[in-house]
Amino acid sequence: MSSRVGDVGDDDPSSSAVVARARVLRETLRRRDDDYEVDRPGARASLDAIVADPAWLAEYEELKRLERALAGEPGEGRCARYVPRKRRFCAAKARDGGTMCSRHRAFEEGDADETLCRDANEMLNVATTTTTEAATTHDGKKKNLNRRMKKMTNPMSAPFQAPLTLDEAYWSSAFGDARGRPLLVDVGTAKGGFIKALSTERAEAFTRAKQGVEFNLLGVEIYPPLVRQANAWVRANEARLRLPVHFVSANVNVSLESMNLPNVRAVCVQFPDPWSRGRHFERRVMTPEFARALANVLPSGGELFCCSDVKALASEMYDVVAANDDFIIDEATYARVGDMDESEVPASLDDVPEHDAAHKFEWEPLPDVKPVRNRRWLRANPYEAFTERDIVCEGKWRPVYRFAVVRR
Repeated sequence: MSSRVGDVGDDDPSSSAVVARARVLRETLRRRDDDYEVDRPGARASLDAIVADPAWLAEYEELKRLERALAGEPGEGRCARYVPRKRRFCAAKARDGGTMCSRHRAFEEGDADETLCRDANEMLNVATTTTTEAATTHDGKKKNLNRRMKKMTNPMSAPFQAPLTLDEAYWSSAFGDARGRPLLVDVGTAKGGFIKALSTERAEAFTRAKQGVEFNLLGVEIYPPLVRQANAWVRANEARLRLPVHFVSANVNVSLESMNLPNVRAVCVQFPDPWSRGRHFERRVMTPEFARALANVLPSGGELFCCSDVKALASEMYDVVAANDDFIIDEATYARVGDMDESEVPASLDDVPEHDAAHKFEWEPLPDVKPVRNRRWLRANPYEAFTERDIVCEGKWRPVYRFAVVRR
């Protein structure tokens, strides 16, 4: 790791003189805080108070320069965003294809808007009155949606086996111009982080990537409380939305065709529940039957994007889709995004499910699915937007295996 002192005037930021000076400044600033609060009972020392005192401000700025110098430079593959409050660089992995993680990409792109970075954090922990109400009115066990995502919902249970039928009036109500715009569908959208990003801060980049065509955005999630929470977010953020967005609760394996999706042009299947054990084969999202259903709803040229951080699952999804003659590799997307170099993936992380209790079982592949010899993984997410799981994977330095195909 390289190092830099900047204005300190010393080539070694770990030198005893630099460390000692930083220690003296912290103690001096701590005494200033204490004196300020003693002289003003009930008040708290703030940045405004520091700025109002030139001597105090000079010491504060010197300490911040020293702390930045002591942090050196980010490690290889790490997010390049320095976090002053923590006096170190962000510990997350840089997003695939970038120099900063998804939370801090606004700084990478020169749009240093703290709001966007807060939004990325809040994708994992949204707390509003409406969403809390949606969680507490559910009569099951999984009530605290703001602290946990969800346990894997059994799609074979009776409540999720009835096909959901939606008509044109429903879609016109949801999107307005349902037939005039193409539709992107995110399957298993969870809290909707991917769709939320595409509809707000990533909307312009997404539209540019689609040659200026603006999409309607639909998130489909099997777990109803998450859908209520996501639609509450849509209502609360209506002024910020740059693309129309809606969320629906449905078992997509049962309802993909009966939902009568209007003008669908792209489908994303990202980080589906793994259901590792053989007795749960029928619970997996990407099956030969589902691949056929996708081919039925997508027109020629329609896009399918899939990914998972469980390599065995990603490989199986790849093999299932490859076995369907209606799909071919999306060469244009691979040319634009690039191929993953698997030699750069730490071998110790391959197929290791240590981060999720749901992954604790040894993987059992679907029967009668022929493995593809040379799979091609995308270097990065072609939509340049993040799911909640993307952020988790960056924080845990887990590789994500992605592929894209198009309908013949």
